[in-house]
Amino acid sequence: MNPDLSMVLSLRRVLESAESGRGMSRSIVIELGPVRPAGTNSARMLLLGLPLPVALRPLVEDGSVEVGMLASLIVSTPRSSTPLVGKSGGELAGTLEKWVKLRENRRLEQNVLRFRSVITSGVLGAVTAMVATLGPIVGSLSFTSPAVQGASGVLPAAAVMTAVSSGMLGLFMSGRRLYVNLSVAMAVFALVSLLASPLAAIPSVALWGVK
Repeated sequence: MNPDLSMVLSLRRVLESAESGRGMSRSIVIELGPVRPAGTNSARMLLLGLPLPVALRPLVEDGSVEVGMLASLIVSTPRSSTPLVGKSGGELAGTLEKWVKLRENRRLEQNVLRFRSVITSGVLGAVTAMVATLGPIVGSLSFTSPAVQGASGVLPAAAVMTAVSSGMLGLFMSGRRLYVNLSVAMAVFALVSLLASPLAAIPSVALWGVK
């Protein structure tokens, strides 16, 4: 589970426990204790007798925006009614939980799209290499016998096209991580070109003379 989502759920349980009448410090020790490492550290500081603002300071300052909001609300408990804070905080925690889940879903969707773009770059490299290697051979199967450019002359141009295409795709899908798409495409291109290179050694055939 996402660490921010896990902490938001734990803080929500803290607020719900406080609303039911359990003390805030006791709720924090029970609910945050199993959440490592930030929750465990906060519970340990409370057990050592440190005040609530000190114990939850790491969550307020170093946590995500949602975690910081809930932790700040809990810290304000000594200046207000604990059940009231628990009730209002529970509603806020529900909203923040939805925000964190939406952000996590968006992150997962972006990862899936990046992975698909990497696969597309690999397929692009393979297809371009095959076309560049077999194209001159197919072109040599004509009814005349002109000089046909060998695969060695086509491969550099095909490699440049593959690099540009995969780089643009990576820039659009992954931003600064476009080098992943570029590396995969060029690696597959080189591998397929190497495996298909024996085909490029087949001599040209003039179909006019074939009986």
